[in-house]
Amino acid sequence: MRKKLFIAVRDILFLILLLCCIIAASLLVERKSSFNKNEMFFKEAKKNHIDALILGSSHVINGINPLQLYEEYGYTSYNLGGYGSVLLSSYWQLMLALDHCTPKLVIIDSYMLENDVRYIDDPNANVSSDELHLNIDRFPLSRMKYHAINDMFENQDKKYAYWFDFIVYHDRWKELDSADFNRFTKDADINRMMGAVMDYEIHSAEYEYVDYQAGTLEQETVGTHYLRMILNTCRDRGIQAVVVTVPFLAMAENQAAAHTADQIAAEYGFPSLNMLEVPGIIDINADMADPGHLNVLGCQKVTSYLGSYLSQTCPLPDHREDPSYEEWNKCLDEYHSELASMTEGNEDLYTQLMMYSLSGSEKTFVVSIRGDSAVYADPTLIRQLRSLGAGEALDMAVSEKCSYLLVSDHGNISEFAGDGEDVYIETAEGSLTYTPASAIYRVLALNGDTENNFLYSDDHAYADVQLLGFSGGNLSSHQYYTCDHFTYDYDEN
Repeated sequence: MRKKLFIAVRDILFLILLLCCIIAASLLVERKSSFNKNEMFFKEAKKNHIDALILGSSHVINGINPLQLYEEYGYTSYNLGGYGSVLLSSYWQLMLALDHCTPKLVIIDSYMLENDVRYIDDPNANVSSDELHLNIDRFPLSRMKYHAINDMFENQDKKYAYWFDFIVYHDRWKELDSADFNRFTKDADINRMMGAVMDYEIHSAEYEYVDYQAGTLEQETVGTHYLRMILNTCRDRGIQAVVVTVPFLAMAENQAAAHTADQIAAEYGFPSLNMLEVPGIIDINADMADPGHLNVLGCQKVTSYLGSYLSQTCPLPDHREDPSYEEWNKCLDEYHSELASMTEGNEDLYTQLMMYSLSGSEKTFVVSIRGDSAVYADPTLIRQLRSLGAGEALDMAVSEKCSYLLVSDHGNISEFAGDGEDVYIETAEGSLTYTPASAIYRVLALNGDTENNFLYSDDHAYADVQLLGFSGGNLSSHQYYTCDHFTYDYDEN
């Protein structure tokens, strides 16, 4: 009898050990993108620190910054947006999240409401497997996850890889590096922006937003069905909901979908915010990385507007003075450090000017363009200069192809075009003297020190654009960009 008991215990222990090894191996070889994006959700949900969930596609990943909502209002939210997510997958993202937290508010972006494809594995759904793995791999296998995959996929064979992703990742052992093992330590590199991802690019095309005077969608879609399911879930559980449409270059069907989203929200007694129809929130030609996605500038503006809207319609608790939320303050400090590290030294001219726009109220910087430069035909550059505050002097420089100087002193703009006499500009960093002697030779001196001309050196005499940053009464950065068919070669001092 004892021998049989010993064998039974031994076999059970072996099976437990084997199961632990399989789980550990599965976690090790699993691609870490979902873990990186959503690990902070589980950490903060466990502490009951998430008051709002943000659902949607990459539009919200790049367009709503939870750390900014915390900084400006003390609201704690998590961005569960998924690349390529339609309302079908957003619904199940919500249901999976509700197994781990009970938010006070759910924010749902209406993008793709017009989508009428029933299953994610339908080729017309245009959703890649990597995108869906990013959304849900981090959520552990559960009854809810079983139902989610069962509902989202029609083909039975394709479901297994999402229930047991070891099927997909088992041969990743060939690619493993130290970052894969960090999942088992506290050194793992995870998204500490509460699910958001900032885009630091700007599109190079010229767009004009067109109001197509669209009505509403002509019929119910898979998208409208799952939006109703999200709102039903919120109503049944006593959770406030807000339907939003984040700005983008919307076509007629997109605009009709946004109007339909407003209508559906009203049916359930929930507020809605269609930012496509609120003029002035963003500049579509300066605040977007591409026609569908906001860059960091656009995200800052949209998040600020959304925060103000929420404070008036469905305010949340302010946790900024609560010491138990210290981790949020650490994450916010890290985000500000990231922005500060990008304020200067960007090899991409457009990114650098965008960062100046973002930090313009806190810095003194100078933009100089030599006369006869080809950059005056670069519409992206000219748009960005206008967004910085350039005006009539830039118009003259573009028209006459003469030298141009813009000085931004903590957001106060001075600008000059053409050759002429000495100009004096008082700034927080000292007195600048500017002498535009010719198209090539210009003098810029600080505090009367004309021995040091910041705008001329033999090595960079023909640089098209020079960007100069000042800090502590000294030149802190000097970046040179030389144009070749609107591709800019970069150098710096």
